[in-house]
Amino acid sequence: MHRLLVGDELGNIKSVSYSPDIVGDDAKTVTKSLRSGSSDGVQVLATSRQVEGMESNLLVAGFSSGLISVFSLNRDDTGLVEEISQWKETRLRPGQKYIGLDISHNMVFSCTTNGALRSSYLRSQESPEFRLSSLPARLHAWKMSSNQDAFAYGGDEVDVSVWDVERAFTPDPSSEGKKRKRDALFSGELWRAKNVKTDNLGLRQPIRITSLCYIGPSQASHSLAVGTDLGNVRRYDTRAARRPVSDWIVTKGAGIACTEKGMADHELFVSDRKSNLYSLDLRNGRIAYGYQGLSGAVNSMAPSPTLLASTAQDHFVRIHSTFPLPQNIGNQQEQKGQVLEKVFMRSIPTVCVWDSFSKQEATIAAIEDEDDDIWDTMETTGHRSEEDKNPRKK
Repeated sequence: MHRLLVGDELGNIKSVSYSPDIVGDDAKTVTKSLRSGSSDGVQVLATSRQVEGMESNLLVAGFSSGLISVFSLNRDDTGLVEEISQWKETRLRPGQKYIGLDISHNMVFSCTTNGALRSSYLRSQESPEFRLSSLPARLHAWKMSSNQDAFAYGGDEVDVSVWDVERAFTPDPSSEGKKRKRDALFSGELWRAKNVKTDNLGLRQPIRITSLCYIGPSQASHSLAVGTDLGNVRRYDTRAARRPVSDWIVTKGAGIACTEKGMADHELFVSDRKSNLYSLDLRNGRIAYGYQGLSGAVNSMAPSPTLLASTAQDHFVRIHSTFPLPQNIGNQQEQKGQVLEKVFMRSIPTVCVWDSFSKQEATIAAIEDEDDDIWDTMETTGHRSEEDKNPRKK
């Protein structure tokens, strides 16, 4: 059985349990209410199964009011939750929202569109310990790396940037009273992208980052996939160049809404602001297959080793099948993903995360992570960035 946690625009949190082995007329999905809301919509969700001193899984939710709540979530399917801690982001202003949330090893990280970054250390018998930092404003996307040593963000005229987590919360006394150069990195900033080249008319292209995700192995934080408001998906390698190593136009007339790294090799799930949801091949930027039957824009995705969950503006939560990409680049995709189940929600769902997988899926994910780590430790030779190949264009 697989359990998906879903938040909606009214602040409700529900669980959707999916049992693919059920045959006959019995329903494969069961929906239960975990929290009843009123008006404060759920903007971000995160779960953790690695919190010290806690017997239950933790669910963290960020609401439109600025409140963040931490719940103790039962590991079985009883659907019972207990709020164990809460705090409010006082720097959040009207019209702003949470864009990122992450939890692991007793640490909760949150970020808002106005750059309010917060680290919250959970303690079993005491209130959380907070650390605050400020990032640039007008952000639209924020993502923590899997090993929590770095995070990345981007937004409206804010190009992709990668920061060291610890240094982001450490003040830099040497910079006080000094005027920072325009292109100089902030204290704690490891890398910043450079805007793409001018268009065919020689005009500067606007920076409109709408989504991003890490696409490297589980312990790597140098490969990023970025979606733009113009329908581009760009791939960055912070070791190679400041400009994207690949830039693909995926949709025309609709900006990219969500990007999520799939569990299979070279797989990226991409949704736009219409009603399209694709599986993209990161080796060549081509669409492997698209999902049919969607009537609303997908606003959240949650990949698992064998499934993909999504929420959309048409009030539906969907469970999709996924299939690995061909081993050889350019080969035809024989098996294509489909919508396996869909569940109607009275309020528009806004975000979803998986709470638990089957034992088989957990084993598959662990093996893939180990394989990725081995490949990532090997030294790359003979790789040249686009700027190295064209020195005259610098």
